[in-house]
Amino acid sequence: MGKRHGPPAGEGSAGSIEADPPQPGDWRAVLRGQAGRIWSGGGRHDALGADPAALLTKALGPLADDAVRIVEAYALGARGKSANTAPPAEFGTRLELILNGIEASLASPAPRDASADAPPHVIQSELWQVLRKVRESAELSYSREQYLIELDRRILFLLQERGPVVPADISNAVGVDKAQVSRSVKRLLELRLVEREQIRAPLCLTRDGERLGKRLLRMAELRNRELTIDISEDELAEFFDTIEVLLDRAMALYEQERELAQGAAPASARTGPGDSRPAEKVVIDRSRIVAPLMTLSAYFSRSGALAFKRLTGLSTFEAFVLSEIGMAPPIDWAALVASLARDHSQAGRTVNALMGRGLVKREGKPGRRHGRFYPSDEGAKLYAVIHEAGRQRSAFLLAPLAAGQRARFLATFDKVRRNAASQLERERAFAEIDRP
Repeated sequence: MGKRHGPPAGEGSAGSIEADPPQPGDWRAVLRGQAGRIWSGGGRHDALGADPAALLTKALGPLADDAVRIVEAYALGARGKSANTAPPAEFGTRLELILNGIEASLASPAPRDASADAPPHVIQSELWQVLRKVRESAELSYSREQYLIELDRRILFLLQERGPVVPADISNAVGVDKAQVSRSVKRLLELRLVEREQIRAPLCLTRDGERLGKRLLRMAELRNRELTIDISEDELAEFFDTIEVLLDRAMALYEQERELAQGAAPASARTGPGDSRPAEKVVIDRSRIVAPLMTLSAYFSRSGALAFKRLTGLSTFEAFVLSEIGMAPPIDWAALVASLARDHSQAGRTVNALMGRGLVKREGKPGRRHGRFYPSDEGAKLYAVIHEAGRQRSAFLLAPLAAGQRARFLATFDKVRRNAASQLERERAFAEIDRP
């Protein structure tokens, strides 16, 4: 994250937000001033004035309008939850969280050259990290209505939109194995949100399920609008078309790995590369941008888990950690945790497990946080295997895409990444407001 321009944490208020006129290039001051005006019942976006609007456009580019909308939404929400006439001190502090998220979005990588060699596992790891942000913000948002885990919500959405569906079709649609779907269905049955006439009959929503599903769908529609800011209808349609192609390839990879795990020659070896496909084609949900990304990630992760286990004996996350350590060793603890986008405890357990197996070593002062990590000789060998497997898997997944289509897909994906980061910062700020 770049140099911080705002006041130290805990030093925000309406006066400090509006008092100082923006200096040249100080887009944060413009947004603080707009937040203060919204709190006070003042102008909306069109009241910014030509000079501040031009300053934002110059500093933030296409993110300018999105940034104003996000800040206005936060200020309106915070004002509605407060009985005070003047914003409390934490208003400015939480606003800084949102501004930091916007600043972090400015540092997002530019659309990549489709002809350049992508890092190994780039599709899987980048997709996972974007979805992690979406999931965290979703948990914060939906829990204000009724707490359900992600899979439970996805099943409610599916039944709300398609009507009665059997569990096997639910499993195919969401890319999750039947056992997980069965556990989720059991929870929903116990909550009396779904019902069925007999064990193998299609599931349908109860009246309570329909009421909750409609409320959650309205929230999902609002979240989807935020995630698709700066993405046109035509661009979105092509993005979905590309996901369908990638999903077909991801499912083919999964079928191949399943056959390899069972000791059979994969269908691709019998009929030619890329010809192995499940009998049924999954129809993706185009009403929200996250649903097909989750299904794509689920199938690609399931095949990855089988592939890395077969080739290295490591779990998907262990392979991910070893790959990050081996990419540019030695790597310090802070950089490693940031690249993994997981909490310190989970990353620490995995690194300790890899060290215990003699695959990772450390150097530096005592204490994990002061050390730097690098692969052992054996770890370096497995890293090479992971690197090559990741390269082959990504190449297989993207092979059907022409250079232009791939570049456009990655450019749209970068917009979703940026919007997801901003959405998460806003939900964290609202969570702080709700915290007693």
